[in-house]
Amino acid sequence: MAVIKTQYGFVFFIITVSLISSNNGAIISVELIHRDSPKSPLYSSSQTPWQRIAMALQRSTHRSANHFHHYLTNKKNTTTTSSSSSAQSELFPSGGEYLINISIGTPPFPILAIADTGSDLMWTQCQPCPHCFKQKGPLFQPNSSSTFHLLSCKSEQCKNLDDDGPFCNADSSCRYTYSYGDSSYTSGTLALETLTFSASSPDDNDPVLSFPSTIFGFGFQNGGAFSGLESGIIGLVAGKLSLISQMGSSINGKFSYCLVPASLSPSPPPPPSSSSKLYFGGSSFVPGTQVSTTPLLTNIDFQSYYYLALEAVSIENVKFELTKKGAQGNMIIDSGTLLTYLPTKLYKALETMMRKSIKNLEFGKDPNGYTSLCYKTKSDDIDALGFTFHFEDGGDVELKSVINTFLRVTEDVLCFAFAPTDLYDLLIFGNVAQANFLVQYDLTGKLLSFKPVKEIGNAEEKEATNVQYSGTE
Repeated sequence: MAVIKTQYGFVFFIITVSLISSNNGAIISVELIHRDSPKSPLYSSSQTPWQRIAMALQRSTHRSANHFHHYLTNKKNTTTTSSSSSAQSELFPSGGEYLINISIGTPPFPILAIADTGSDLMWTQCQPCPHCFKQKGPLFQPNSSSTFHLLSCKSEQCKNLDDDGPFCNADSSCRYTYSYGDSSYTSGTLALETLTFSASSPDDNDPVLSFPSTIFGFGFQNGGAFSGLESGIIGLVAGKLSLISQMGSSINGKFSYCLVPASLSPSPPPPPSSSSKLYFGGSSFVPGTQVSTTPLLTNIDFQSYYYLALEAVSIENVKFELTKKGAQGNMIIDSGTLLTYLPTKLYKALETMMRKSIKNLEFGKDPNGYTSLCYKTKSDDIDALGFTFHFEDGGDVELKSVINTFLRVTEDVLCFAFAPTDLYDLLIFGNVAQANFLVQYDLTGKLLSFKPVKEIGNAEEKEATNVQYSGTE
């Protein structure tokens, strides 16, 4: 039996899918709505911006200290064509977990599943289920779907679970078993089924977006820290069984995103139309003179994450080399972590230089205790040094703007958006550092590209699409 240990890495987004035509084929455009945005079903008008930031910092620290740390220290994760032009899917909150609304089967059967950027397998509870956690909604019934197809334990798809297969149920179908860092688990049968991103409401006339013959796990032995609102998990990493990998042929192994920066000032708030974007598909490269590209690596011990090789960080004319770089990569790039985590020695050197450079501001304190370098100021226009991350093969990413290096934690306190870690396998390039960059993952070419994007908002989709797919600057 394949036993695979992983850890939740939750990402929250509302998906609005549409197809954009280009010379390089269809591009699937997806809107990403931050959980604290007024568009989000989690948004609470009774919370202050600073309460939301405090909770975001808490999630970021918990994600680094518990999710990634647990996974890395416990070693290792062993682990189509669209039929339409537009569809929508929503995520819903459930006790701190975030769920994606999709459908499986024919006719489509709606399910809610955790969007997990820390595992590959997609699975849901199904009938018959003698050992399931209590689920509020109905369970999927395989015998009611005309497109359900069991996979043999000798199939290639089954072998993708582990190198030691096959793993068989009594009927010779493929058996899977996954356990997670919080002691949750699932065990069941691997099968092929149609996955559908449904329209946002039954009255929506937009067509749906379907992916036939998608590898899915159908669990009949599941338990742990599940609320019952969700019915399973959708894996979004680069593993062979994940949604990203299974969409590979239809998106040419490429996806990209552009993240809206966190608002530093209490006013004015970001425009309601301002939102991050995710693109599936596109050209094999990001054109332009400001593009930096570096190898996208797979750490054989930790295959559930996207890795980069960080070689050095420079600030002004001082370059700090990393003593341990690693051929398999040493830094996780993660859109679900707020802060960027660096080796303690390197972090202290950067903090010291930043302290020396900002002389006209009084030191402040992060009331949440998550960051150590803060300043008392209501202005975002501070004289902060920019610095450059030097990734392998000349992939230099310049963080020139305060929006990529500082985070406002209260109305009059601005804090350095970096933190130290003593684990060299736990370096993380977080989402504050990635804001206002078009970041493209080329899984086929094994490359990651960064391009600064100046405008976020109404023109964002046009800007990002032009930059990435037609080569306009």
